[in-house]
Amino acid sequence: MKDSKNHWADLFSKWGRKLPGLSEEETEKFQTAVKAGNFSKAISVVKMSDELLRNTKLNIAITGKTGSGKSSFINAIRSLNDSDSGAAETGVTQTTEDPTAYPHPIHPNVIVWDLPGIGTTKYLAETYVEDMSLDQYDFFIIIADTRFTEADNHLAKEIKKMGKKFYFVRSKIDVDLDNEQRRCHDFKEEKTLHMIRSDCIKELQKAGISSPQVFLVSRKDFEKYDSPQLQETLANELDTHRRHVLICALPRTSEKILKEKQKALQEQIWKQALKSCALAAVPLPYLSVKCDVNILVENMREYCKSFGLVDDSLQSLAKQVKKSVAELKSVIKSPLAKDITEEEALKRLREATGERMMTVKYFISVVPLIGTGIAAERSYSVTFEVLHTFLDEVAEDAQRVLKKALEGAENNQ
Repeated sequence: MKDSKNHWADLFSKWGRKLPGLSEEETEKFQTAVKAGNFSKAISVVKMSDELLRNTKLNIAITGKTGSGKSSFINAIRSLNDSDSGAAETGVTQTTEDPTAYPHPIHPNVIVWDLPGIGTTKYLAETYVEDMSLDQYDFFIIIADTRFTEADNHLAKEIKKMGKKFYFVRSKIDVDLDNEQRRCHDFKEEKTLHMIRSDCIKELQKAGISSPQVFLVSRKDFEKYDSPQLQETLANELDTHRRHVLICALPRTSEKILKEKQKALQEQIWKQALKSCALAAVPLPYLSVKCDVNILVENMREYCKSFGLVDDSLQSLAKQVKKSVAELKSVIKSPLAKDITEEEALKRLREATGERMMTVKYFISVVPLIGTGIAAERSYSVTFEVLHTFLDEVAEDAQRVLKKALEGAENNQ
Protein backbone atom coordinates (compact mmCIF):
# COMPACT_ATOMS: atom_id res chain seq x y z
CA MET A 1 0.00 0.00 0.00
CA LYS A 2 1.34 3.43 -0.91
CA ASP A 3 1.89 5.98 1.80
CA SER A 4 0.36 9.46 1.78
CA LYS A 5 3.38 11.13 0.20
CA ASN A 6 3.31 8.80 -2.79
CA HIS A 7 -0.38 9.49 -3.28
CA TRP A 8 0.38 13.23 -3.51
CA ALA A 9 3.28 12.60 -5.90
CA ASP A 10 1.11 10.50 -8.21
CA LEU A 11 -1.59 13.17 -8.24
CA PHE A 12 0.74 16.08 -9.03
CA SER A 13 2.66 14.13 -11.68
CA LYS A 14 -0.51 13.93 -13.81
CA TRP A 15 -0.51 17.67 -14.42
CA GLY A 16 1.38 19.39 -17.19
CA ARG A 17 3.69 22.38 -17.13
CA LYS A 18 0.95 25.02 -17.36
CA LEU A 19 -1.85 24.75 -14.86
CA PRO A 20 -5.24 26.34 -15.60
CA GLY A 21 -6.31 29.09 -13.23
CA LEU A 22 -2.76 29.88 -12.04
CA SER A 23 -0.68 32.82 -13.19
CA GLU A 24 2.74 32.09 -14.71
CA GLU A 25 4.41 33.07 -11.44
CA GLU A 26 2.11 30.83 -9.40
CA THR A 27 2.62 27.93 -11.82
CA GLU A 28 6.39 28.25 -11.50
CA LYS A 29 6.21 28.25 -7.69
CA PHE A 30 3.86 25.27 -7.70
CA GLN A 31 6.01 23.18 -10.04
CA THR A 32 9.19 24.06 -8.14
CA ALA A 33 7.62 22.84 -4.90
CA VAL A 34 6.39 19.63 -6.56
CA LYS A 35 9.80 18.83 -8.04
CA ALA A 36 11.35 19.34 -4.61
CA GLY A 37 8.82 16.97 -3.09
CA ASN A 38 7.45 19.78 -0.92
CA PHE A 39 3.77 19.03 -1.41
CA SER A 40 2.59 21.16 1.49
CA LYS A 41 4.27 24.15 -0.18
CA ALA A 42 2.59 23.28 -3.48
CA ILE A 43 -0.79 23.20 -1.79
CA SER A 44 -0.11 26.53 -0.06
CA VAL A 45 0.58 28.10 -3.49
CA VAL A 46 -2.83 26.92 -4.70
CA LYS A 47 -4.55 28.19 -1.55
CA MET A 48 -2.92 31.61 -1.89
CA SER A 49 -3.90 31.73 -5.58
CA ASP A 50 -7.50 30.93 -4.67
CA GLU A 51 -7.50 33.63 -1.97
CA LEU A 52 -5.96 36.17 -4.35
CA LEU A 53 -8.62 35.38 -6.94
CA ARG A 54 -11.43 35.93 -4.44
CA ASN A 55 -9.98 39.32 -3.45
CA THR A 56 -9.07 40.54 -6.95
CA LYS A 57 -10.84 43.78 -7.86
CA LEU A 58 -11.43 45.03 -11.38
CA ASN A 59 -11.92 48.77 -11.93
CA ILE A 60 -13.36 49.69 -15.32
CA ALA A 61 -13.43 53.36 -16.34
CA ILE A 62 -16.17 54.64 -18.68
CA THR A 63 -15.89 58.12 -20.13
CA GLY A 64 -17.56 60.21 -22.82
CA LYS A 65 -19.63 63.33 -23.21
CA THR A 66 -23.04 63.80 -21.62
CA GLY A 67 -25.80 62.05 -23.58
CA SER A 68 -23.45 59.64 -25.33
CA GLY A 69 -25.00 56.60 -23.62
CA LYS A 70 -22.46 56.10 -20.84
CA SER A 71 -25.02 55.37 -18.13
CA SER A 72 -26.96 52.91 -20.27
CA PHE A 73 -23.74 51.10 -21.17
CA ILE A 74 -22.76 50.95 -17.48
CA ASN A 75 -26.12 49.38 -16.69
CA ALA A 76 -25.98 46.93 -19.59
CA ILE A 77 -22.49 45.65 -18.77
CA ARG A 78 -23.75 45.06 -15.22
CA SER A 79 -26.83 43.14 -16.45
CA LEU A 80 -29.21 45.83 -15.19
CA ASN A 81 -32.14 47.62 -16.78
CA ASP A 82 -32.03 51.42 -16.61
CA SER A 83 -34.93 51.34 -14.15
CA ASP A 84 -33.46 48.70 -11.81
CA SER A 85 -32.35 49.50 -8.28
CA GLY A 86 -28.66 50.45 -8.29
CA ALA A 87 -28.67 51.39 -11.97
CA ALA A 88 -26.84 54.50 -13.18
CA GLU A 89 -29.19 57.40 -13.91
CA THR A 90 -29.78 57.96 -17.60
CA GLY A 91 -30.81 61.03 -19.60
CA VAL A 92 -29.14 63.71 -21.67
CA THR A 93 -29.35 66.27 -18.86
CA GLN A 94 -27.50 64.08 -16.39
CA THR A 95 -23.90 65.29 -16.00
CA THR A 96 -21.24 63.40 -14.06
CA GLU A 97 -19.58 65.92 -11.75
CA ASP A 98 -17.09 63.51 -10.14
CA PRO A 99 -16.01 59.88 -10.67
CA THR A 100 -18.91 57.65 -9.59
CA ALA A 101 -18.51 53.97 -8.71
CA TYR A 102 -21.11 51.37 -9.74
CA PRO A 103 -20.28 47.94 -8.29
CA HIS A 104 -21.66 44.91 -10.08
CA PRO A 105 -24.82 43.81 -8.23
CA ILE A 106 -23.77 40.13 -8.06
CA HIS A 107 -19.97 40.40 -8.32
CA PRO A 108 -19.08 43.50 -6.22
CA ASN A 109 -15.35 43.09 -6.93
CA VAL A 110 -16.10 44.36 -10.45
CA ILE A 111 -16.59 48.11 -10.24
CA VAL A 112 -17.60 50.22 -13.24
CA TRP A 113 -16.72 53.91 -12.91
CA ASP A 114 -18.51 56.76 -14.63
CA LEU A 115 -15.89 59.45 -15.23
CA PRO A 116 -16.63 63.10 -16.02
CA GLY A 117 -15.92 64.08 -19.60
CA ILE A 118 -12.46 65.40 -20.42
CA GLY A 119 -11.96 69.01 -21.43
CA THR A 120 -14.74 70.62 -19.37
CA THR A 121 -14.31 73.81 -17.35
CA LYS A 122 -13.93 71.69 -14.19
CA TYR A 123 -11.61 69.05 -15.65
CA LEU A 124 -9.18 70.50 -18.17
CA ALA A 125 -7.54 68.19 -20.68
CA GLU A 126 -4.07 69.19 -19.49
CA THR A 127 -4.66 68.00 -15.92
CA TYR A 128 -7.29 65.30 -16.49
CA VAL A 129 -4.95 62.34 -15.92
CA GLU A 130 -3.91 63.66 -12.52
CA ASP A 131 -7.38 64.92 -11.56
CA MET A 132 -9.00 61.56 -12.30
CA SER A 133 -6.15 59.44 -10.86
CA LEU A 134 -6.33 57.36 -14.02
CA ASP A 135 -3.64 54.95 -12.87
CA GLN A 136 -6.15 53.26 -10.51
CA TYR A 137 -8.26 51.86 -13.37
CA ASP A 138 -7.53 48.58 -15.16
CA PHE A 139 -8.78 49.68 -18.58
CA PHE A 140 -10.87 52.40 -20.22
CA ILE A 141 -13.90 52.51 -22.49
CA ILE A 142 -14.41 55.78 -24.38
CA ILE A 143 -18.01 56.18 -25.58
CA ALA A 144 -19.46 58.42 -28.28
CA ASP A 145 -22.85 58.40 -30.00
CA THR A 146 -21.63 60.26 -33.11
CA ARG A 147 -18.00 61.19 -33.70
CA PHE A 148 -15.18 60.88 -31.21
CA THR A 149 -13.99 64.30 -30.14
CA GLU A 150 -10.56 65.88 -29.94
CA ALA A 151 -10.81 65.48 -26.16
CA ASP A 152 -11.46 61.74 -26.58
CA ASN A 153 -8.39 61.45 -28.77
CA HIS A 154 -6.27 63.34 -26.25
CA LEU A 155 -7.44 61.03 -23.46
CA ALA A 156 -6.63 57.92 -25.49
CA LYS A 157 -3.09 59.15 -26.06
CA GLU A 158 -2.64 59.86 -22.34
CA ILE A 159 -3.92 56.40 -21.44
CA LYS A 160 -1.51 54.84 -23.93
CA LYS A 161 1.39 56.70 -22.29
CA MET A 162 0.40 55.02 -19.03
CA GLY A 163 0.65 51.59 -20.68
CA LYS A 164 -3.06 50.87 -20.15
CA LYS A 165 -5.66 49.51 -22.56
CA PHE A 166 -8.47 51.63 -24.00
CA TYR A 167 -11.37 50.83 -26.30
CA PHE A 168 -13.69 53.05 -28.34
CA VAL A 169 -17.40 52.26 -28.21
CA ARG A 170 -19.77 53.80 -30.74
CA SER A 171 -23.13 53.72 -28.98
CA LYS A 172 -26.79 53.95 -30.10
CA ILE A 173 -26.01 52.02 -33.25
CA ASP A 174 -29.65 50.91 -33.54
CA VAL A 175 -30.65 54.57 -34.06
CA ASP A 176 -28.15 54.92 -36.91
CA LEU A 177 -29.43 51.76 -38.55
CA ASP A 178 -33.07 52.91 -38.29
CA ASN A 179 -32.18 56.28 -39.80
CA GLU A 180 -30.22 54.71 -42.64
CA GLN A 181 -32.99 52.23 -43.40
CA ARG A 182 -35.53 55.06 -43.74
CA ARG A 183 -33.16 57.08 -45.90
CA CYS A 184 -31.80 54.38 -48.20
CA HIS A 185 -34.00 52.19 -50.41
CA ASP A 186 -31.31 49.48 -50.83
CA PHE A 187 -30.40 49.36 -47.12
CA LYS A 188 -28.10 46.55 -45.98
CA GLU A 189 -27.31 46.29 -42.29
CA GLU A 190 -23.82 44.78 -42.62
CA LYS A 191 -22.81 47.40 -45.18
CA THR A 192 -24.00 50.23 -42.90
CA LEU A 193 -22.21 48.77 -39.87
CA HIS A 194 -19.00 48.42 -41.87
CA MET A 195 -19.29 52.01 -43.08
CA ILE A 196 -19.80 53.41 -39.56
CA ARG A 197 -16.97 51.35 -38.09
CA SER A 198 -14.56 52.23 -40.91
CA ASP A 199 -15.41 55.92 -40.64
CA CYS A 200 -14.70 55.92 -36.89
CA ILE A 201 -11.38 54.13 -37.36
CA LYS A 202 -10.37 56.47 -40.18
CA GLU A 203 -11.09 59.60 -38.13
CA LEU A 204 -9.24 58.24 -35.09
CA GLN A 205 -6.23 57.36 -37.21
CA LYS A 206 -6.23 60.88 -38.63
CA ALA A 207 -6.10 62.14 -35.05
CA GLY A 208 -2.98 60.09 -34.41
CA ILE A 209 -4.48 57.00 -32.76
CA SER A 210 -2.71 53.95 -34.16
CA SER A 211 -4.73 50.72 -34.56
CA PRO A 212 -7.83 51.97 -32.70
CA GLN A 213 -10.26 49.30 -31.50
CA VAL A 214 -13.82 50.44 -32.24
CA PHE A 215 -16.92 48.49 -31.22
CA LEU A 216 -20.49 49.27 -32.28
CA VAL A 217 -23.09 48.65 -29.58
CA SER A 218 -26.75 49.25 -28.85
CA ARG A 219 -28.34 49.44 -25.43
CA LYS A 220 -31.60 48.25 -26.93
CA ASP A 221 -29.97 45.13 -28.42
CA PHE A 222 -26.96 44.65 -26.18
CA GLU A 223 -26.50 41.05 -27.32
CA LYS A 224 -26.05 42.15 -30.96
CA TYR A 225 -23.51 43.96 -33.16
CA ASP A 226 -20.00 44.22 -31.64
CA SER A 227 -20.96 43.76 -27.99
CA PRO A 228 -19.93 40.06 -27.79
CA GLN A 229 -16.61 40.83 -29.50
CA LEU A 230 -16.02 43.75 -27.12
CA GLN A 231 -16.59 41.57 -24.06
CA GLU A 232 -14.34 38.83 -25.43
CA THR A 233 -11.59 41.34 -26.21
CA LEU A 234 -11.77 42.90 -22.74
CA ALA A 235 -11.37 39.48 -21.11
CA ASN A 236 -8.58 38.25 -23.36
CA GLU A 237 -6.40 41.30 -22.69
CA LEU A 238 -6.43 40.92 -18.89
CA ASP A 239 -4.12 38.88 -16.67
CA THR A 240 -5.18 35.47 -15.34
CA HIS A 241 -7.11 36.49 -12.21
CA ARG A 242 -8.70 39.69 -13.56
CA ARG A 243 -9.79 37.79 -16.66
CA HIS A 244 -11.61 35.23 -14.52
CA VAL A 245 -13.28 37.95 -12.43
CA LEU A 246 -14.51 39.78 -15.54
CA ILE A 247 -15.78 36.68 -17.34
CA CYS A 248 -17.85 35.62 -14.33
CA ALA A 249 -19.44 39.09 -14.21
CA LEU A 250 -20.16 39.53 -17.93
CA PRO A 251 -23.81 39.65 -19.07
CA ARG A 252 -25.18 36.30 -20.23
CA THR A 253 -26.10 37.74 -23.63
CA SER A 254 -24.68 35.09 -25.97
CA GLU A 255 -23.95 31.38 -26.11
CA LYS A 256 -20.27 32.13 -26.63
CA ILE A 257 -20.03 34.18 -23.43
CA LEU A 258 -21.82 31.44 -21.49
CA LYS A 259 -19.31 28.91 -22.79
CA GLU A 260 -16.46 31.21 -21.75
CA LYS A 261 -17.96 31.39 -18.26
CA GLN A 262 -18.14 27.61 -18.10
CA LYS A 263 -14.54 27.24 -19.25
CA ALA A 264 -13.29 29.83 -16.75
CA LEU A 265 -15.06 28.11 -13.87
CA GLN A 266 -13.88 24.67 -15.01
CA GLU A 267 -10.29 25.90 -14.78
CA GLN A 268 -10.77 26.55 -11.06
CA ILE A 269 -12.30 23.19 -10.10
CA TRP A 270 -9.01 21.39 -9.58
CA LYS A 271 -8.07 24.02 -6.99
CA GLN A 272 -11.24 23.34 -5.02
CA ALA A 273 -10.71 19.59 -5.31
CA LEU A 274 -7.16 20.02 -4.06
CA LYS A 275 -8.42 21.93 -1.02
CA SER A 276 -10.73 19.01 -0.26
CA CYS A 277 -7.85 16.62 -0.88
CA ALA A 278 -5.59 18.49 1.56
CA LEU A 279 -8.25 18.59 4.24
CA ALA A 280 -8.92 14.86 3.88
CA ALA A 281 -5.23 14.21 4.57
CA VAL A 282 -5.61 15.76 8.03
CA PRO A 283 -6.36 12.83 10.38
CA LEU A 284 -9.31 14.33 12.30
CA PRO A 285 -12.62 12.47 12.49
CA TYR A 286 -15.42 13.83 10.24
CA LEU A 287 -13.44 16.97 9.31
CA SER A 288 -12.93 16.11 5.64
CA VAL A 289 -16.56 15.25 4.86
CA LYS A 290 -17.75 18.45 6.56
CA CYS A 291 -15.23 20.52 4.60
CA ASP A 292 -16.13 18.76 1.35
CA VAL A 293 -19.72 19.90 1.90
CA ASN A 294 -18.69 23.51 2.61
CA ILE A 295 -16.46 23.60 -0.48
CA LEU A 296 -19.29 22.27 -2.63
CA VAL A 297 -21.88 24.72 -1.27
CA GLU A 298 -19.62 27.73 -1.75
CA ASN A 299 -18.68 26.86 -5.33
CA MET A 300 -22.11 25.69 -6.44
CA ARG A 301 -23.57 29.02 -5.32
CA GLU A 302 -20.86 30.89 -7.20
CA TYR A 303 -21.67 28.96 -10.38
CA CYS A 304 -25.32 29.97 -10.12
CA LYS A 305 -24.39 33.62 -9.58
CA SER A 306 -22.00 33.68 -12.53
CA PHE A 307 -24.66 32.27 -14.86
CA GLY A 308 -27.39 34.59 -13.57
CA LEU A 309 -29.37 31.82 -11.87
CA VAL A 310 -30.29 33.98 -8.89
CA ASP A 311 -33.62 35.70 -8.31
CA ASP A 312 -32.40 39.27 -8.83
CA SER A 313 -30.69 38.42 -12.12
CA LEU A 314 -33.70 36.51 -13.41
CA GLN A 315 -36.06 39.34 -12.46
CA SER A 316 -33.89 41.87 -14.29
CA LEU A 317 -33.69 39.65 -17.38
CA ALA A 318 -37.43 38.99 -17.32
CA LYS A 319 -38.15 42.73 -17.26
CA GLN A 320 -35.74 43.30 -20.16
CA VAL A 321 -37.32 40.69 -22.45
CA LYS A 322 -40.91 41.30 -21.26
CA LYS A 323 -41.43 37.80 -19.91
CA SER A 324 -42.37 36.57 -16.47
CA VAL A 325 -39.78 35.21 -14.07
CA ALA A 326 -41.82 32.01 -13.94
CA GLU A 327 -41.37 31.53 -17.69
CA LEU A 328 -37.59 31.80 -17.39
CA LYS A 329 -37.50 29.54 -14.35
CA SER A 330 -39.59 26.94 -16.16
CA VAL A 331 -36.56 25.78 -18.18
CA ILE A 332 -34.22 25.57 -15.17
CA LYS A 333 -33.55 22.05 -13.89
CA SER A 334 -30.74 22.63 -11.36
CA PRO A 335 -31.25 24.38 -7.99
CA LEU A 336 -30.96 28.18 -7.84
CA ALA A 337 -28.24 29.72 -5.67
CA LYS A 338 -30.58 30.24 -2.71
CA ASP A 339 -31.50 26.55 -2.78
CA ILE A 340 -27.91 25.31 -2.54
CA THR A 341 -27.77 24.06 1.05
CA GLU A 342 -25.54 21.66 2.97
CA GLU A 343 -28.26 19.06 2.51
CA GLU A 344 -28.16 19.50 -1.28
CA ALA A 345 -24.35 19.19 -1.31
CA LEU A 346 -24.42 16.19 1.00
CA LYS A 347 -26.97 14.50 -1.26
CA ARG A 348 -24.66 14.98 -4.25
CA LEU A 349 -21.71 13.63 -2.27
CA ARG A 350 -23.72 10.53 -1.43
CA GLU A 351 -24.67 10.10 -5.08
CA ALA A 352 -21.02 10.36 -6.13
CA THR A 353 -19.52 8.16 -3.42
CA GLY A 354 -22.34 6.06 -2.04
CA GLU A 355 -23.39 6.12 1.60
CA ARG A 356 -21.01 3.29 2.44
CA MET A 357 -18.04 5.07 0.86
CA MET A 358 -18.67 8.17 2.98
CA THR A 359 -18.65 6.02 6.12
CA VAL A 360 -15.47 4.27 5.01
CA LYS A 361 -13.89 7.64 4.24
CA TYR A 362 -14.69 8.81 7.76
CA PHE A 363 -12.86 5.88 9.34
CA ILE A 364 -9.87 5.60 7.00
CA SER A 365 -9.16 9.32 7.44
CA VAL A 366 -8.07 8.67 11.03
CA VAL A 367 -5.52 6.00 10.02
CA PRO A 368 -2.06 7.66 9.75
CA LEU A 369 -0.21 7.64 6.39
CA ILE A 370 -2.07 4.87 4.58
CA GLY A 371 -5.55 6.00 5.53
CA THR A 372 -5.00 9.69 4.92
CA GLY A 373 -3.51 8.98 1.49
CA ILE A 374 -6.56 7.02 0.39
CA ALA A 375 -8.97 9.59 1.84
CA ALA A 376 -7.11 12.47 0.19
CA GLU A 377 -7.11 10.84 -3.22
CA ARG A 378 -10.80 9.96 -2.92
CA SER A 379 -11.70 13.50 -1.74
CA TYR A 380 -9.95 15.00 -4.74
CA SER A 381 -11.72 12.72 -7.23
CA VAL A 382 -15.19 13.07 -5.73
CA THR A 383 -15.06 16.86 -5.27
CA PHE A 384 -13.77 17.24 -8.82
CA GLU A 385 -16.53 15.02 -10.19
CA VAL A 386 -19.38 16.66 -8.24
CA LEU A 387 -18.36 20.21 -9.15
CA HIS A 388 -17.86 19.35 -12.82
CA THR A 389 -21.26 17.68 -13.01
CA PHE A 390 -23.04 20.55 -11.29
CA LEU A 391 -21.27 23.17 -13.42
CA ASP A 392 -22.38 21.35 -16.57
CA GLU A 393 -25.98 21.35 -15.29
CA VAL A 394 -25.91 25.07 -14.50
CA ALA A 395 -24.31 25.92 -17.87
CA GLU A 396 -27.02 23.97 -19.70
CA ASP A 397 -29.71 25.77 -17.68
CA ALA A 398 -28.15 29.12 -18.55
CA GLN A 399 -28.25 28.24 -22.24
CA ARG A 400 -31.92 27.30 -21.95
CA VAL A 401 -32.73 30.54 -20.10
CA LEU A 402 -30.90 32.56 -22.77
CA LYS A 403 -32.83 30.82 -25.54
CA LYS A 404 -36.12 31.47 -23.78
CA ALA A 405 -35.16 35.10 -23.11
CA LEU A 406 -34.08 35.81 -26.70
CA GLU A 407 -37.27 34.26 -28.04
CA GLY A 408 -39.13 36.73 -25.87
CA ALA A 409 -36.97 39.62 -27.06
CA GLU A 410 -37.60 38.79 -30.72
CA ASN A 411 -41.34 38.64 -30.14
CA ASN A 412 -41.35 42.00 -28.39
CA GLN A 413 -39.38 44.11 -30.84
